[in-house]
Amino acid sequence: MFKFLVMSFLVLIVAAPALAKPTDVYPVSCNDLWAAVKDTLENPSNYTVISMDDLAQRSTFVVVGDLTQYTQKVALTATKDGCLAKAAISEIGPDNINWRQFHHRLEKSLAKLQAAKPKPAEKAAGQQQ
Repeated sequence: MFKFLVMSFLVLIVAAPALAKPTDVYPVSCNDLWAAVKDTLENPSNYTVISMDDLAQRSTFVVVGDLTQYTQKVALTATKDGCLAKAAISEIGPDNINWRQFHHRLEKSLAKLQAAKPKPAEKAAGQQQ
């Protein structure tokens, strides 16, 4: 009986992260991350946007090419460390490849938008105001 309880407990500990909803905290403002989310979802070969709420920074979409069309969602929430992206991306099976692909595409869009941002003017060496 004790072995059964210990094994059940260990299985639950290992399975708990897989059952949790994917979340990520990005070290940028939610406005910057929202621009990256919109840029990511604007690719019609990857996603079909059902609704997009700029004020609440939430979006509902469908992953193009999935055999079963689930409604996916992403919502942003400001935190003290940056911006929390909480996604409800459904997939059957242990490997949530749709979340990993969305996360990867979001990071690429964020990097592209951050690189395109104008940098503050730096003072030339030796110049004083």
